[in-house]
Amino acid sequence: MVRFVDEPYVTGAVKPKMSSVRWKMACGIGMTRLHFITLAENGTDLFDIYPATVFKQKRIRREDRVIIGVAESSKSARELIEKMIRDCLENCGDLSDVRGYFEKYIKDHI
Repeated sequence: MVRFVDEPYVTGAVKPKMSSVRWKMACGIGMTRLHFITLAENGTDLFDIYPATVFKQKRIRREDRVIIGVAESSKSARELIEKMIRDCLENCGDLSDVRGYFEKYIKDHI
């Protein structure tokens, strides 16, 4: 089942709409232009960016995914990932285990 962390990273335009985004995701209602950031499924890469239209499929919504970021475009999603990595650097002091940092972030904020 697709879940959100309780404090997802969001861009400015999405922030006031987050309750609506969560509800639409649960119902499978289409959202255009939004992009969701999750940890990469392959375990090697850091993040995956999905357009919101992917989540209209019931099969995809029922897979176990945790959304850690929401942006209004693919460009802003990449910029949001940059911010996420900067936050990791500020909190950890290095970038040796970015994936581990966000796995812990998910566990702490689910």
